[in-house]
Amino acid sequence: MRRWLSLAALAACSAPADRPPPKRPNTELVVGDFARKPPDGEMAVRFSADGTFLFAKTKGELDKSAHLADGTFKVDGDQLSFTADKGMCADGAKIGTYKVVISKIGIRFTKVDDGCADRARLDGQTLWRLP
Repeated sequence: MRRWLSLAALAACSAPADRPPPKRPNTELVVGDFARKPPDGEMAVRFSADGTFLFAKTKGELDKSAHLADGTFKVDGDQLSFTADKGMCADGAKIGTYKVVISKIGIRFTKVDDGCADRARLDGQTLWRLP
């Protein structure tokens, strides 16, 4: 019995170094290139540190001048809002808001409000971080 109490006390007093580091804020994790992979269809998006985004058909088209959409984004807690300036959604429902789960490996999107059917295809999708 004493052995179990000693082990329990030792486990409760484990060093803080044993804990993983805290997750970086979503405003930092969102920056980078992400892509949706088949069979869900192809799409790539780049989120820049200056608050701009661009959508492309494939990851290879992220560095080309013609994109599916360009605009700005804002992360507020677990919500990400797009505002389209050019391309898809720029003429109609410019703003779309999604609940997001962002990690070092990708972003999971759940639609909160988006009247743009093209962009709303993100609902329920995961875009994977590109190397």
